Amino acid sequence: MAAGFLKKRNEMFGKNKMIFKSKGNFINVTVLTFLMVLINIGLLPLAAAAQVRIMPLGDSITGTPGCWRAILWNQLQNSGYTDIDFVGTQTGQTCSLPFDSDCEGHGGILAIDIADQNQLPSWLNATNPDILMMHLGTNDILSGTKTVDMILSAYSTMVGQMRVNNPYMKILVAQIIPVYTATTQCTTCYQQVIDLNVAIPAWAAGLATSQSPIVVVDQWTGFDTTIDTSEGIHPNDTGNQKIADKWYPALVAYLNGSVSTTTSMAGGSSNGDVNENGTIDIVDALLIAQYYVGLDPANFNPGLADVNCSGIRDIIDALLIARYYVGLISSFPC
Repeated sequence: MAAGFLKKRNEMFGKNKMIFKSKGNFINVTVLTFLMVLINIGLLPLAAAAQVRIMPLGDSITGTPGCWRAILWNQLQNSGYTDIDFVGTQTGQTCSLPFDSDCEGHGGILAIDIADQNQLPSWLNATNPDILMMHLGTNDILSGTKTVDMILSAYSTMVGQMRVNNPYMKILVAQIIPVYTATTQCTTCYQQVIDLNVAIPAWAAGLATSQSPIVVVDQWTGFDTTIDTSEGIHPNDTGNQKIADKWYPALVAYLNGSVSTTTSMAGGSSNGDVNENGTIDIVDALLIAQYYVGLDPANFNPGLADVNCSGIRDIIDALLIARYYVGLISSFPC
């Protein structure tokens, strides 16, 4: 492997300082030298990957105490998903299991109020999540004054705000759990939840992109307000387990990269082929390195540069492409 690397390195470097050319664009070898020093023939590890930041967003079902989060956290930890960080401006809830309690669960809050009062941007800017899990709409329906269309419009506003914070935001949206509302005199609320849940998949399909997918998670099916809630609305222990069990596979799909997270490009270019010449090579790594240090390389498609699906295009992506080119790895993380 080392001999093959040295041969390719010599082919690229020659004996003295060189200039590389890609579709009429010159790349100073000092960028390449810097890049290859960082790689160090594969003997130095890449910088440790940042933890994946996951924001649980919702009302009291999510936040107070929202012990499905404790169950989910421990499911992920026990399955080896330890490089994760639950994030949010709310914290401190006590459940029977130790867990990362940070979240964005606000008791009594309406999706429509979050959108109309522009509350989400400050929460996002404080935590910068990579993945957002949303279970919202229960209080909107219980208010008796909000329609399905109004709730979906609020969802759309929030998705736009998520993507302003992070264009690569991965979004999980729940078809919310049912409510039994005889004590609140809301005789139509059970059916309104059904109506909202029926509308969510089409809404999600209309907004989802390959760069920022929206996955719908069915929290309604199999949830029984008689046995899974304490009073017809808030989950008890069995309800929390059911909610965590529904979130888990959808979240793991994102963490494993099995949900598409890259933008499809005209001509069928592959992730990593940032100059779209049909090959993934050292020039692609150089272009990303130039982009990373603030240059503006031509023939550069940034949508193909995030080969580790971190949500940013940086030197780690360039290093991964360089390693791929010299045969140290055979694929990218996503």
